[in-house]
Amino acid sequence: MKSINTLLLGLILVVSASSFAQEYKYGKVSKEELAEQSYPMDSTAHAAVLYEKKHVYMNYSQSQGFQLITEVYKRIKLYKKDGFDYATDEVFLYHKNGEDEKIVSLKGITYSLVNNKIVETKLKKDGIFKNEYSKYYDQVKFTMPSLQEGSIIEYKYKIISPFVYNMDRIYLQYEIPIKKLDVIVESPEYFIFKKFTSGYLPIDIKESKHNSKIMLTSKTRTSSGGVMGGTVKTQYSTNDVDFKVIKNTINSTNIPAFKIEPFSGNAKNYISSISYELSSVNWPNRPVKYYSTTWEDVAKTIYKSGNFGEELKKKSYYEEDLKAVVSRSENQTTKMMKVFDYVKKRMRWNDAYAVGTSVGVKKAYKEKTGNSAEINLMLTSMLSHVGLDANPVLVSASNRVIALFPTVDGFNYVVSRVKLADGSHVYLDATDRYALPNVLPDRVIRGSGRVISKNGTSQRVDFRPKKPSLKRYSAQCQIDKDGVVKGKFNVRHMDYFAHDFRIENEAKDDESKVKRFKKRFDLDEIEEYTVKGINEAGKGVSESFNFISYDQVESIENEMYFSPLLFLRDKENVFKSSNREYPIDFGYGFTNAYMLSIKIPEGYEVAELPKSGAFKMPENIGAFSFRSNIANGMIQIVVNETVNVAFLPSDYYLTLKEFYNQVIEKENEQIVLKKI
Repeated sequence: MKSINTLLLGLILVVSASSFAQEYKYGKVSKEELAEQSYPMDSTAHAAVLYEKKHVYMNYSQSQGFQLITEVYKRIKLYKKDGFDYATDEVFLYHKNGEDEKIVSLKGITYSLVNNKIVETKLKKDGIFKNEYSKYYDQVKFTMPSLQEGSIIEYKYKIISPFVYNMDRIYLQYEIPIKKLDVIVESPEYFIFKKFTSGYLPIDIKESKHNSKIMLTSKTRTSSGGVMGGTVKTQYSTNDVDFKVIKNTINSTNIPAFKIEPFSGNAKNYISSISYELSSVNWPNRPVKYYSTTWEDVAKTIYKSGNFGEELKKKSYYEEDLKAVVSRSENQTTKMMKVFDYVKKRMRWNDAYAVGTSVGVKKAYKEKTGNSAEINLMLTSMLSHVGLDANPVLVSASNRVIALFPTVDGFNYVVSRVKLADGSHVYLDATDRYALPNVLPDRVIRGSGRVISKNGTSQRVDFRPKKPSLKRYSAQCQIDKDGVVKGKFNVRHMDYFAHDFRIENEAKDDESKVKRFKKRFDLDEIEEYTVKGINEAGKGVSESFNFISYDQVESIENEMYFSPLLFLRDKENVFKSSNREYPIDFGYGFTNAYMLSIKIPEGYEVAELPKSGAFKMPENIGAFSFRSNIANGMIQIVVNETVNVAFLPSDYYLTLKEFYNQVIEKENEQIVLKKI
């Protein structure tokens, strides 16, 4: 950063801030705004951004060098209590190598209408909190005071950053509607930026240029009077520098809320936004300096860093311990599993996402706790030490927005990859005590990765499982004359279903596990609950219990009506929207298999039984089959529902929706029993 400032001392530039339209003024709110009871464009909105303006530009001072300035002003209407979450905002401030971003001039006001009078409450210091968010980021969080339904909040602040090469992503859409949005991004003509947009809304960027001028002040000192004395004079001179400013303007109105749909993954990847990457700096009479990087550049930079590449080289802290764990005469798979299990059992993840070490692998090993980089760099080093071809893998975890261009900041996690002699690859994550080879936690499989090697080459990798995971349900039921269903139930979780079950439920007591079923399936009584295999990683997990349900069967005169899957049926389609603009993210493919045996009550016969049938989606995306049969006084139902893919583009949404419409329709057909 300093090198840039030094380079530019001969051409000091100041870009003056352009004034925003004065339609909305801080400190002035009308009774009409406060009296509005719902957002005209979307009556379901609990809150709406009435106005937001964001101005990003560059400034220069001789004492501080070049700085990136971001000015933000936002006014939000809170229609309902459910919208009060939008009265809290947070700002992340980056710091590195002794330089840091600062937030200044933070002000806020809450307006409420009380007895037809506007009451103002200002944001005070006790509503502002600053804490260390991560190694490179501090978080400033503030909550507006005195909230009521119908209140309007507004706040403004300025961020001053020495990192002119790194503009934050600018969001052009939220999960609440925006009435009016003004964005201005300005930069001197010598800074060349690339623009990257995301989301499905059209973005109208108007580009213009205007002239600007700065006054450069310099001083010189001269002395007179010879060697033994004299006077020193300081003379100041000024020099005007003319240049052009490139201005990008986005003016939008009535922006719809981004709707969170089922299986959205990280929705921030699909919300409309714009990002700027500094491509080059091109000063007159000087060579062009390029800043755009490739993924190979990123890999080399990370490997050279002291908290990554250097940490991989350290071995002395574990060498003696590892001799007791693995023998060099063992085969590759055995070595890999022994080292992997050793690290999993010894180390505890502190829940910190990182691509670089914080305390270092040596200290982390000693204290038996560390962040994702410390644990998995340690694992990678050990695997290499015992003769395996192991490399670290940089990960954009599921909570990180996928980088639109090559950048170190696009990653926040690390796992390890081993290449075996047969050419196959095995991915390992020792932060997860239940992990297995190629069975990674959800935070990883929903993200993206890039494996990097010592020579600086890199390759993008996909963690999505290729094989669908299986969940098998079975029930043996009987229906009494009053329509009460009693029976035994079992569900077996396999593959990723088993892995996720262990993570979510291992620490819960049986009562909590039982409540899951009562809530999900609306069962009245559950007894004799047992769970097996929860501590046996790599195997399935089985849950079983006896149940009673009083409302699965409808009795009308001499007939009984019920769904062939009883409480296991899907009652409604989770995909309700008429269209969808972004992908469907299941995490992994899956198969739900159901087997039910229902004893026909004495004195009744089957009057109607849904027919067997099957249908599927194109391109082997998914399939559904239904089989029904009557034998030995039992109704037998076998159902299989499979989605083979983990991730579907939005083009397939209507196909998927129609598939589940058919599933719901078939599962809710009725079995009719008639009294003999």
